[in-house]
Amino acid sequence: MNAIFGTGRRAGQPGPGPSRLTTVDTLRGFALFGILMVNITYLASAYHGTGVEDPGSGGPLNTTVRWLVTVLFEAKFFLLFSFLFGYSFTLQLTSADHAGARFVPRFLRRLAALFVLGAAHAVLLFPGDILTTYAVLGLLLLAARRLRPRTAAWTAVVLLGGTAAAYGVLAALVRSAGGAGVDEEAGGRGGPGHRRAAR
Repeated sequence: MNAIFGTGRRAGQPGPGPSRLTTVDTLRGFALFGILMVNITYLASAYHGTGVEDPGSGGPLNTTVRWLVTVLFEAKFFLLFSFLFGYSFTLQLTSADHAGARFVPRFLRRLAALFVLGAAHAVLLFPGDILTTYAVLGLLLLAARRLRPRTAAWTAVVLLGGTAAAYGVLAALVRSAGGAGVDEEAGGRGGPGHRRAAR
């Protein structure tokens, strides 16, 4: 795996010892850039969360940009960010093992710090924060760390299938309810900003 991701020495750490996978940090920054590209128009609009399309978002240029963001960015970078969260978990587990340190207290402190950072982000900057969700899901990851690979794979398949089925049922219920009672005349049709706010 080191041959794939590459390594780099931590600053101020002479001699042989643990090395940081700088390419993982680069990929994490790349994932955050993609997420920013999706959310930046939502954050820049005064109409976000209202269900009314921003009147300044029309025109061929804006339409083209929204289409490119949808095709190239939406729902693409969350997957990479999630993968890196799980992969970093294995790196931390290995690092604690090599250092002879207790992993669980260390990881719980990281999750607590992540939750506080996410909560501050949600309150002060953006209500669609995802860091608090990662902090909570990190507890599940911690509990499942001793699962055998085959068991973990089957668990993932069951969870994915169950989630997809639940969303299918929810979509059917919303459709049968006539669009969940949204008043389309009041702007319920929404736009790209409205769709992003719902995620």
